[in-house]
Amino acid sequence: MSTAVLTYEEARQQLAETHRVPTLGMPEDVWLQLRGLGIGASEAAAAVGASEYRTPFEIAERKLGLAADDADANYRRKMKMAMGHVMEPVTASRFADYTGLNVQNFNYMLAHPQHPFMMANLDRRIVGVSEAQYAWMEMLFGKTVKGPGAAELKNVEFSQGWGKPDNVHSTGGLCTSGEVPEDYFIQVQQQLAVSGYEWGFLVVTIAGWETRWYPILRDDELIDDLIALEGDLWDTICRGEMPAIDVEHPKAIDLLKRLYPGTDGSVVEMAQLEHWKKVEEDAKAEIKALETTAKTARAHILKAMGSAAVAAFPDGSCYRRKVVKRAGYEVAPTSYIDCRVAKISKAEKEQLEAESDEQGAAA
Repeated sequence: MSTAVLTYEEARQQLAETHRVPTLGMPEDVWLQLRGLGIGASEAAAAVGASEYRTPFEIAERKLGLAADDADANYRRKMKMAMGHVMEPVTASRFADYTGLNVQNFNYMLAHPQHPFMMANLDRRIVGVSEAQYAWMEMLFGKTVKGPGAAELKNVEFSQGWGKPDNVHSTGGLCTSGEVPEDYFIQVQQQLAVSGYEWGFLVVTIAGWETRWYPILRDDELIDDLIALEGDLWDTICRGEMPAIDVEHPKAIDLLKRLYPGTDGSVVEMAQLEHWKKVEEDAKAEIKALETTAKTARAHILKAMGSAAVAAFPDGSCYRRKVVKRAGYEVAPTSYIDCRVAKISKAEKEQLEAESDEQGAAA
């Protein structure tokens, strides 16, 4: 039995009336138009200024259709999304197989019943939880939970920012440290807010082979903050206005360079910002002084090492020198000495002890 494909207007009306609309078979252009009706869970962290990758300004740009089209960025985004879709069933299957939880597809776009500008898509939902599984989750969450849960699936290259598993031999990829990237934690909180669920799991496959899962409990205090901050941003967007640029955000300089790529030849008086000029000058001077200090310290160590391969320190670290050869391409072949801090190896430690014994015997 086939289901008729909804037009954008039909889908928009259904979302407004029922707070959910089926997405299975939905054309991409309709899905993207619906996304423009609010702030999605994956955009939540950026919308409230908690993401280091995007800003509220950039969210508003996209919602108002003011974002410049970047072909390279669009290509990377599509490739990442495509690989994410490939890995989703793999990640979900590994999580379900180990935990025994019933993980189902959930092909709906959701909007918050009271705050429709808050939207979410759930990768999977967890249903049919047994009493024994609820008891297990009570131990994980530290409280009794009920009802279905959300499962957000991720595919990442590196483990940075992700807490390590509790014990891979006894509990597999379960991680109860709570250490997850903030963007993803906020994404799951928005999913719980919009769906009304109490709990969920953030499930990630790292480097294509290791799957970990992190229990996430609904945080109503954080959700209240999300509602307030996203509401303020959405009101600004609905007025056709742009939020102020947060100059303390890591992306502020890149964003400003993009917004003002050239000059108009004018001169502006900056007496009121003389303080910040002084702050920048002092910071650069301090950085330069610290770099000089670091180079001086390195010179002391290199001088004492001479032609030695390893310099060992009492804390178990070492400086290791080796010849690095570069093949010639457009420039002539070169070689240089690479010296970096490392952990002394067992063989190097034994060599150090042997040389020390020899020196003692000679004395």
